[in-house]
Amino acid sequence: MKNPKVVILCGGKGVRLKPLTDDIPKPLIEMGGKPILHQAIDLYSKRGFNDFILCIGYKGYLIKEYFSKFPEYNIEYSDSGEDATMIKRINDIKDLVDDKIIVAYGDTYAYINFNELLSSHNNENALMTMVTNSIKSPFGLIDINDKKITNFKEKPTLNYYIGYSIIEKEAFNHITKDLLKAVGEEGWTLFFKKIIEMKKMGAYNHEGLNITFNTHSQKKVSDNIFKYYTDWKPEDEE
Repeated sequence: MKNPKVVILCGGKGVRLKPLTDDIPKPLIEMGGKPILHQAIDLYSKRGFNDFILCIGYKGYLIKEYFSKFPEYNIEYSDSGEDATMIKRINDIKDLVDDKIIVAYGDTYAYINFNELLSSHNNENALMTMVTNSIKSPFGLIDINDKKITNFKEKPTLNYYIGYSIIEKEAFNHITKDLLKAVGEEGWTLFFKKIIEMKKMGAYNHEGLNITFNTHSQKKVSDNIFKYYTDWKPEDEE
């Protein structure tokens, strides 16, 4: 069976990385000698996922120009404009997909075992699956209600979404006009919550390499991590 298309959200303005993003979109910022988006697409392609939809926006023409030099990648484009929300960008590609899709962000790079992810998703009979990781809080966390503490957890382990997901074609039916009208990324969040309320949201835990950056300091850390992993890759992550 053919692998699903990989949909990459790469239309944002990357304002926290100015002045790097004054002239290029964030996904074209280099990491390890070429744009992080190219590094990610190259990784996905090597793992057998060769069909891509790039949801472009801010300076999207530069992304098109860049990848026109690499015909080995099967890339389609969807341009929803600079100010489109993520839920709008996802909704705009519904006619380009026939089955489930893998969704990623254009500024992320992760050694995810996509075959294992797909197997987990299919076994759960889910409409969506979020890829997660965990982090141990260095603090004791509390809940407060009416100036009284109602709960206390000492340095709990917290789960968080790392920006990758699988979305079934059927899930597009649950993107309503209200979600598309929502301000900012509220629509994307409410879409996730709707699938969760339906008890159709799966979870797949990924503990391996996951690189993303939103600030200049995070970019420096990401460069060092990427160099370490390209100099030495664990055998199970090749």
